Amino acid sequence: MKKLLKSMRCVFFAGAILCAVSAHAQDEDFKKWQEEFKIRALKEGILQKTLDFYMPKMVLQERVIATDVKKPEYIRNFWDYIATRLTQEKVKNAQKMKNTYTTWLNRVSKNYHVPKEYLLALWSMETNFGSFMGKTPLLDSLGTLAYHPRRREFFTKELLAYFRILESEPYPPILGAWDGGIGNFQFMPTTFMAYAVDADSNGTKSLTGSIPDSLASAANYLHQMGWQESEPWGREVVLSVNFDYSLIGESKYVNEWQKMGVKIIGNKKFSDSESVILAKLRAPLGADGPFFLTYPNFKLLNRWNKLELYALTTGILADMIAGRRTAPVRPENFEPLKTEEFQKLQQILLDKGYYADAVDGLLGTNMRKAIRMFQRDNNMMVDGYPNSQVLTKLNIHNKEEKYE
Repeated sequence: MKKLLKSMRCVFFAGAILCAVSAHAQDEDFKKWQEEFKIRALKEGILQKTLDFYMPKMVLQERVIATDVKKPEYIRNFWDYIATRLTQEKVKNAQKMKNTYTTWLNRVSKNYHVPKEYLLALWSMETNFGSFMGKTPLLDSLGTLAYHPRRREFFTKELLAYFRILESEPYPPILGAWDGGIGNFQFMPTTFMAYAVDADSNGTKSLTGSIPDSLASAANYLHQMGWQESEPWGREVVLSVNFDYSLIGESKYVNEWQKMGVKIIGNKKFSDSESVILAKLRAPLGADGPFFLTYPNFKLLNRWNKLELYALTTGILADMIAGRRTAPVRPENFEPLKTEEFQKLQQILLDKGYYADAVDGLLGTNMRKAIRMFQRDNNMMVDGYPNSQVLTKLNIHNKEEKYE
């Protein structure tokens, strides 16, 4: 027993030494990166005194890196994603904010030609109306992500923009989200620099402490990007019985979709002005539905967050806030797909020559194309989604494992 305990102590201390050496090496590497960043920052116009004051305060945050690289157990799917985002509580909170900030919402909506329900929906999606804007020092989060190699160039630009904010704003934001998002609408620093507005005219653009500045900045962003005030973001639709599901992901004018039997859910009619809008057919869960035609405004919601589910949910929430619809209803028999299973599918399609991208557990455009090609080659229904037919064919789906 004594020998066993001694051996265990040796292993423990050896592990501790290795961890200490590893941590020391990372600290040295982080310091080296900081020196390299300073050189670039100076070349891009950041003042030496700014760097001298802030760089020593920057701390490497391991939890930020861990969050950035973390993979979910289940791939994101439409029904799980909307479960906590499209609720009556969210709608009630939006109505409360609408009543509280009526004057500013009316003014901002009129000045920037963006309907207020979209601003309220984005505000809900981003921070639940300011209730969680983040408590991570922005200097640390942006510095850590700019140091880490995964998205170094992207976050280096964001960190440089944050230094410009520190130099230009009398009361710059200090705390934010783990990924560098700032304020009520989680602007990244480059977005802040390009679109933030001092709506209340107090000499600073405060996206954390000023609701007028926050609302005006969000509306200004959408307006400058080309928001079409007279057009919706899109429509939830139903497809005809014999619809060709290989058309999912295609873009056609609304009147062309109508000729194929595409209708607005609930027997509502497309307006005459919609007939000439170029619309993309989206089916986040393939042929099982739901289905959406998305318009140009959808692309702007997608610029806020590149996740298709985010833009779909924001658009639906805006319609719910405006009283145009209720939340979609989840089917009782829906079972989500595990990330591990999906990664196996990616690897198999990669090995078979259908797929040529990262095995990352994400259902992106290239993966949808790969699934469509596989489905077409195997005489399956072509919808670009990893349905049970695809998984069974490749011996991936585990019938005994169910999502709890």
